[in-house]
Amino acid sequence: MKRFLENFFTVTTGRWAVSLPSVAMYLPFSFLYSLERESTLNISPFNTQLVVVTSGQLASILYLFIAQATLLSSRKERKQSFMLCLFVWSSSGIVAGFVSDLYSHNILGGDSHLFVRIANSTFISGLGLGIVAYCFGTIHKLRVEKSVYQSLEQILMKDSLNINESQNRATEIVTSNLNESLLPKVLKLQKLTSDLQKSGTSESLAVALHALELQAKDLQVKLNSTLTSIVQSQSQFSTKPAEILPTRKLMTGPFPRDLSVGTSFLILALGATLAQSTRNGLLGSLVGILSSVIIVTVLYILRTIGMRLNALGTGWFNAVSYFLVFGFQYLTTTVVQHSLTSLPYPYEAWYSALKTFFGVYLASLISTLVTEQNNSINIMKATNTEQLSQIESLNISHDQIQHLSSSTLVGAIQGQISGVIMALNVLTNTDGMQNSKRDLSKFIASTSELLGDAIWEIQQAGKKAHSR
Repeated sequence: MKRFLENFFTVTTGRWAVSLPSVAMYLPFSFLYSLERESTLNISPFNTQLVVVTSGQLASILYLFIAQATLLSSRKERKQSFMLCLFVWSSSGIVAGFVSDLYSHNILGGDSHLFVRIANSTFISGLGLGIVAYCFGTIHKLRVEKSVYQSLEQILMKDSLNINESQNRATEIVTSNLNESLLPKVLKLQKLTSDLQKSGTSESLAVALHALELQAKDLQVKLNSTLTSIVQSQSQFSTKPAEILPTRKLMTGPFPRDLSVGTSFLILALGATLAQSTRNGLLGSLVGILSSVIIVTVLYILRTIGMRLNALGTGWFNAVSYFLVFGFQYLTTTVVQHSLTSLPYPYEAWYSALKTFFGVYLASLISTLVTEQNNSINIMKATNTEQLSQIESLNISHDQIQHLSSSTLVGAIQGQISGVIMALNVLTNTDGMQNSKRDLSKFIASTSELLGDAIWEIQQAGKKAHSR
């Protein structure tokens, strides 16, 4: 509830607090409810009621136009005070009720019903403009969020493409270094160990050289495996642009795609309370809420059946649902308002059913639009989260490839293998052989350690390539 209220205060106090589209959507309902009010004040004929209501609505529109240009002039740049917005919404009703009574009493010579007209108009305009502002503000907020996520997606896609291109270039350098620099040295290393074993050496030196030869062969195997891993990882990875979000249809034929239950109850209950409170008093409001509960129960049953039949959102199911809503409301009005209760001004059954029909239609349209926007936002969030993870992985892999590139060109691996070759060249020299006999085991161990380090580095490079 707290989150809902925070969102309500946010979206209703911005640019959509008062706007041309929101007023245009609000006016038909305000006009209709005002006509219902006048029909209970013993004003006849109908054209007189129409003139009285029109005068009040025109004055209300003029007031809203002035208010949005003065009191709420900065609403497009920053949030406004909620109390200020509520004052503008409610005071527009005061203006409508006051002008209607003034026109009816002073110009047409009818009885004054100032309190009833002002109370009714204030209640209608305060709630009506607030609800419309919430609907338009929420839709606008969702569109802005979607636009932001789409922009972020484009930025992330561009970054991932740049990182991937840079990584591909680094991979080519590493592959070239391994092929043109390290591989020939590994082959030379194998040849040196083989030649040294053929020369006359002591048994202990022969064993050490044989171990070095096995290490050299292992180094060649690891090097070939690393080359294969890097080439495969480069060919397997590709950055593709994200697909455009598929947008489902909001309408199935002439009806909204979704059949709303919760939003329908909110609109029907509020509408019944607003209309019946001044028409038939407290009893009328209770009857209106009861009718709303009955219709919402019907909608819930219909949704349950639709889910089991997998028919929700289909044209035929929605058509049947709206037909049943009209029929049940017609029956409810006939039974409850005309038979079970004695309301002073009961609705005509067809009129009440038609109002309920359009109330459910409007609620379902709003619910469909908001649901679609929410689905799009959720998809965008999931897509962007995946892309962020991919970019993080690319950055780590890029750093690893850069490190491998430097180590294969002038770094540790290059130095380790070069050191081993230099040491073996010393052993191939007779003088060097004699001089090194003093500490031969230490010399061979150091050479073997260098070669082991080179094997470890090459093996790690292969693992990094696999991790891309």
